[in-house]
Amino acid sequence: MRYLTTVSAMACVAVLTIPSPLTAAGDHAHNPANTISTDVGHPDSFRHFAPELPAMQARIPEANTEFGLHVSEIEPGLFFITDFIYQSAFLVTDEGVVVFDAPPSFGDRHRAVIEMSAPGVPITHFILSHKHADHNGGGYAFGDIEGLTVIAAQASADSLAANPLRGVLKPNQTFDESLSLTVGGVPIELQTANFHANDTDVIIHLPQQKFLMAIDTITPGEAPFMNFGATSNLEGYMAGFDTFLSYDFEHFLSGHVSVLGKRQDVETARDYAFDVRDTVYSLWPSFLERFGANIDLTGYQNGNLAYRMTMEDVRDECAAQIIDRWEDKLSVVDLWADSHCETVVLHAIMH
Repeated sequence: MRYLTTVSAMACVAVLTIPSPLTAAGDHAHNPANTISTDVGHPDSFRHFAPELPAMQARIPEANTEFGLHVSEIEPGLFFITDFIYQSAFLVTDEGVVVFDAPPSFGDRHRAVIEMSAPGVPITHFILSHKHADHNGGGYAFGDIEGLTVIAAQASADSLAANPLRGVLKPNQTFDESLSLTVGGVPIELQTANFHANDTDVIIHLPQQKFLMAIDTITPGEAPFMNFGATSNLEGYMAGFDTFLSYDFEHFLSGHVSVLGKRQDVETARDYAFDVRDTVYSLWPSFLERFGANIDLTGYQNGNLAYRMTMEDVRDECAAQIIDRWEDKLSVVDLWADSHCETVVLHAIMH
């Protein structure tokens, strides 16, 4: 699969086709970010990216409600919801309904789906996986429920108190590292971790249902979203796989795309992430040599330009290798591999 024209390559071309090493500011238009073009004839056209793999497309569920959502009972009393971009779950017990996250894209449809699946059962608990509004900004739809227990890690509660986010419910029960609770006879295990959010994440485990929820980690059947799910902690992200796989689970809810994951999806995502890391590290010994060549090419006039070119050289060589090895195993590898490689490049520079 063709990889996007690199910025470093364009920069080199500009240097080689004018008399002086560097073009004067304003002499030419320059695209600094490999922007995907809607022009079908453009070198960076969207048409140059691969479609979703058939194996991935076969796993996508259908909307089965009048609200445009998919809802399915994956284990007795445990329901999975997706709007095909975001995911959530809820547990129906003899005591009441426990809601796990509320993406704002669900809106009021979230309550409607719960009522449709468990008519007349009160919603008693709401558990936040983390504070981010894109996964919990729909909490407003539950804000009028009297006596609702809203559970979050203390670090998330502190962060929300200092910086409230629109639609995200204020916790009224918190915990520091772990919390075990039972609702209607069903055990729920919560454990803090640091694989994504800048304060804390919460791993949600339902042992009876063999269900594990760790948001903004993997995208089942696909390469992860940009920068490994936009993680704020790459080391924590990489270490998270061993933590996830230490649990006994069959269902893995990761928060994005429409597919509910399985244990094999976590193992595949781990292998992909480690391959990206190892590929960058294998190229890293050549970094200073590449920088020397690039700063010479630019006539020693702009060290920042030469450094960026070097970062992109390593990023793009990594991405080319990753795409070649993974394009038949995971969807959208050609879309996000460069960002994954760049994330590891930046980490390698600082560590």
